[in-house]
Amino acid sequence: MNEQHFNNDDFTDYLHGELSPGRDAEMLVHLDACATCRTAYDAEARLGETLRAYAALSEREMPAGLAAGVWGRIEREREGPRWATRLAALLRPAIAIPVAAALVLAAYLGSTLQHGSAKPSIDAAYYLNDHAALTRTIPFSEGGSVVPPTLASDNAGADQQAIVIAGSMSGPNGSP
Repeated sequence: MNEQHFNNDDFTDYLHGELSPGRDAEMLVHLDACATCRTAYDAEARLGETLRAYAALSEREMPAGLAAGVWGRIEREREGPRWATRLAALLRPAIAIPVAAALVLAAYLGSTLQHGSAKPSIDAAYYLNDHAALTRTIPFSEGGSVVPPTLASDNAGADQQAIVIAGSMSGPNGSP
């Protein structure tokens, strides 16, 4: 006979079949030989049976609304994620940031290609013609018109170009 006795935790594990096969066999042999351990084992077994019986008597049914809610949730989980959930998964930052950057880049490049690189500008010849026409007039002349004759005519643009060409062919003092 073994002089070492088992404790209540060992008896509980033995009752629930949680001991290893070797330890289980050792417990069985010891319980057959030791009256003290057999009495403690029987008390532990009766306590477990009493607790199970009380739990069975005090068991209550789940409310119908709660049971229906649980089953409804289980069914929704089986169906899979809805489109909103899928969309939210797509909009995660790991995906949304590169997609947003690509859209911004595409919008910028699209607008640049659509409008081209030509910027609205005023022809430089306009300023040169206007300057030439204004410098040819003498604003303080007596009896003469303040508006030069080249600007007073209907074909002022052609006259201004002729003045610019004539001015470029003449020297600094107005002589050819």
